[in-house]
Amino acid sequence: MRAMTCLPVIAVLSAAVLAAGCSSTSASLGSTPSAPPPTAPVSTPTQSPSLTPTASPASSRAPGDSLKDTAVVTVVDGVRVRSKPRASDDSFKHEPLLPRGTPLYVLDGPISASGYTWYEVAPLSSRSLPRGWVASASRDGQTWLAVDDFDCPALPTDFRTLAALPAGVGLACFPGVPITVEARLVACNCDVDGGRFEPSWFTFGGGPLLVEPAQTQAPSDVADWFALHMDPAGQHDDVLPVDGVYPDPGQIVEVTGVFDHPAAASCMLAEMDGELAPSHDCRFTFAVTRLSVVGR
Repeated sequence: MRAMTCLPVIAVLSAAVLAAGCSSTSASLGSTPSAPPPTAPVSTPTQSPSLTPTASPASSRAPGDSLKDTAVVTVVDGVRVRSKPRASDDSFKHEPLLPRGTPLYVLDGPISASGYTWYEVAPLSSRSLPRGWVASASRDGQTWLAVDDFDCPALPTDFRTLAALPAGVGLACFPGVPITVEARLVACNCDVDGGRFEPSWFTFGGGPLLVEPAQTQAPSDVADWFALHMDPAGQHDDVLPVDGVYPDPGQIVEVTGVFDHPAAASCMLAEMDGELAPSHDCRFTFAVTRLSVVGR
């Protein structure tokens, strides 16, 4: 059993943040937009990954200092997540609002806009909560976020546990740490809309999915899809070349992969009909660095 690790407590955040229509216990904000803007060979680790954040202690941190790579928690109900770090019509308001006590992992920030200080965050406790930009405090200084501990789970050893990780946990708890599981590779003629990534292998093109070994078909709910993203420089069986010719559906494979693959550092995303722009999205991808067929 792996030891539990955590991000140490640092301090309470007090910066400026989001939202029209907020009371002393709510952090919902802004006007409604017209529409949404629509990872080298590896070895098995023997120790838990270090989760010590790079941010300095609170005593030496001034308001607005970066909280990047730090765990925080919401300290009021109704914190709004937006697609962009501003309260504007082109910044889509995600649902649902974040309740008090929601742990989050900070990806980027701070950015000052619309009278608030914004941080890009990912949820650490739920797969159903949105990822995006949140404000850290109200315009009058009421704190909405505080730096806090987060207890990481054990390293996944089976596909069910891996697939159940909330969006931010793989990145926050196991960045670059090899994870090996068995899964079944199934075909998916999935009709997907969305942007494209560079490097291109981070883009999901409707290709095969990984499912639990006992399953034989792709999940009907898109939220349960676990796409196969193969690192072209990884170690893969000849039956699974990177050119997209895959074996018959139903093969059981052993896969080793990582979150926050080194290639994700240069990730670019182009939204539908948009221009390529830097993105943190690739850091959340489970990038398969080794794959071999082990049975049917």
